[in-house]
Amino acid sequence: MAAAAEGESPYVTGKNGERRMKGRTITVPVVTGTCAFYLGKKASEYQSHKWTVYLRSPSGEDLSHVIKKVTFVLHESFQNPKRDMEFPPYELTEVGWGEFDIVVTVHFREDIQEGPLELYHRLKLYDDTGAANPKKPVVQEVYDEIVLWQPTEAFFNRFATHTARAAPASQLAQFFTSFAPDAEYQRIQRARQRLAQIRANVENTAAQLEAQEAASGWAGA
Repeated sequence: MAAAAEGESPYVTGKNGERRMKGRTITVPVVTGTCAFYLGKKASEYQSHKWTVYLRSPSGEDLSHVIKKVTFVLHESFQNPKRDMEFPPYELTEVGWGEFDIVVTVHFREDIQEGPLELYHRLKLYDDTGAANPKKPVVQEVYDEIVLWQPTEAFFNRFATHTARAAPASQLAQFFTSFAPDAEYQRIQRARQRLAQIRANVENTAAQLEAQEAASGWAGA
């Protein structure tokens, strides 16, 4: 986004007193996914599939400069359903029989000063026909974007000088979907930008109203 106008401060103050980059955004593309293998002759009533849930970069980039850890929250029927992954690849493998929604919680690095972000992903065990093929996994992936609005000055500067590097290899990489910046992702970008502009307009209007109220109160004192 555009820098602050000439003579205008490029910073705003965060709730903890930190300096944040006024009107700026940082966008981090991510993919949440599951890859499920039918166990075939080894399948039982309650253990029909071996599956993995994961969060990755669509470009294969290491995201550890942004992400401190990822927490996968499984169905309550699993022992210890809340699992933390502190290092990439952010993957968790389990065995089960049912489909359910998995909570994927992203925890950010300290200098980002943002609370955890919850994403949701549906575990898919069967293809659209309902069939199960032990030789071909069922892969379900969703492209998303983490948008950090008015990032801290510290993180903004660190992100600007960061050199991208490849994430540690995943054994599931051969099954990953290839994502490209096609029309769908461009549409998401435009929507994010419109949302950021709306938010900026709302914040500016609120600040003007507060200033008017303060002035009115002072004048009537």
